[in-house]
Amino acid sequence: MECNSDDSSLLTLESNQCIDTFVQMALDQPVTVRLLSFRCQEAQAQSLPCQDYATLMSLREGTSICFCVCDGVGSSYKGDFAAAYLAKCLLGWLQKLAVLPRTSTKLLKTLCPCLDQWAHEAQTALLAHPISSELPALVQEVLTDVRTTYGSETVFLCGRIDAIKARSLLLLSRVKRVRVLFCWMGNVSGQVFTTGNRSIPIGDKGNDYNRWSTARGRHGVVKMRIFTFDTIKGLTIHTDGLDSIADELAALSDEGLQMRVQQLLTLPTSDDMTLLDLHWQHTAPQPSQRRLKRA
Repeated sequence: MECNSDDSSLLTLESNQCIDTFVQMALDQPVTVRLLSFRCQEAQAQSLPCQDYATLMSLREGTSICFCVCDGVGSSYKGDFAAAYLAKCLLGWLQKLAVLPRTSTKLLKTLCPCLDQWAHEAQTALLAHPISSELPALVQEVLTDVRTTYGSETVFLCGRIDAIKARSLLLLSRVKRVRVLFCWMGNVSGQVFTTGNRSIPIGDKGNDYNRWSTARGRHGVVKMRIFTFDTIKGLTIHTDGLDSIADELAALSDEGLQMRVQQLLTLPTSDDMTLLDLHWQHTAPQPSQRRLKRA
């Protein structure tokens, strides 16, 4: 995980696709964030990059939080490339929005051409990286065909949370309303928690038909929803490697989450796992960072 800020008004957190780790930290009172990124056993054994990528950007005064979680498609060419490339594009697009509108219709129309333009630029960058000449000729031929026909593909879920008529999103007692934008293609899933025990599911769990491709641009349907809440209590977003414990994620302690991840890694069907978890509380814990212990 990396926590960066070239601009003193911004705090950026992003996953590292080559390292399995977990970080828990306070963005500012009372918001805490947990970001987990862990490769499956096969990727660990072969020193392969994580196909997932997650990033978050928060204004230090707490008026806005932008986030994106991508899951590269393993059957495409270097799905990890598309995951990282698209997440950074989407985060930049979200950050530049002046305000979040009440409805998504016009905003979705402006995003779709951007997705296609980013695909063209990403495919050009992908083709600039040569396929290893050390690979067997037949393997090189197959990879070349996959790269040209499908490119690098990813599914995603991104969004932005804005305070409305308040000085800070982080000081809940002074927030009158919260507006939240979610946009997704494919099976990255999430839940947003509001008043009481209410939670709203986000994403297309179990459906990876809708995806973004460097070679083909949008493949399927881009979905977008905008909500306005009195308050927000929590948000979890995860890739499908964590689907089997999705209902537990928000309630798991740091230690409990690490234990469940280690259990999933023992399964022959284990997949890369990424979780972005935000929680609002009156008293935030002291910032801390822990690295997951290998089994």
